[in-house]
Amino acid sequence: MCDAPGPNLCLDCYFVLEPKPHYFQRGPVHGLAATSYSPEVSSLLVAFKDRGQFALARELGQLMEPLAQELLALSELSGASGSCYLAPAPSRIQNFAKRGFQPSLLLARQLVKKVPNAKVLNCLLLSSGVLDQVGLSSAERISNLEGSMRLNQSVSGKTVFLVDDVVTTGATITEAWKTLSLGGAIVLGALVISEARA
Repeated sequence: MCDAPGPNLCLDCYFVLEPKPHYFQRGPVHGLAATSYSPEVSSLLVAFKDRGQFALARELGQLMEPLAQELLALSELSGASGSCYLAPAPSRIQNFAKRGFQPSLLLARQLVKKVPNAKVLNCLLLSSGVLDQVGLSSAERISNLEGSMRLNQSVSGKTVFLVDDVVTTGATITEAWKTLSLGGAIVLGALVISEARA
């Protein structure tokens, strides 16, 4: 994050990334963010997603640890029986080809380690015509993603939480919520590392 040599995060960077969990809402989707967006969080996510430092998933998982307890509480309050599922936000084909991994999938895998009854449900696919959201306005982001997602398996009757790295306008989680809901899933909310204001 600070570009100092060494494995993953140095101690100074590690202690800057203190969890500050809070609720947010974007359109119909309620969610919980591990922290607010900041230059430090931005640097960490850039290193994780765009500089090939996917080993940082472990530190990001620790940052999201408070969300695991909330996930358990929310699933119990909803009366969900059996497993709850974590559905990672899909990546653009171009981004997956460049990175070689799906960031939100790695984050979901970190979260399920901390929640006994949770399973990863990698069920969302993104159409090839979607543009990169970076640099788009709020309206452009919504338009860019409208009707862009589909399911690769049945989700009917499953209790689901969405997982993503950052929520800004909420275009991604709203489109994912629509797709899962139309497929018959019970979507209880979204879990993200960071909330950024649009």
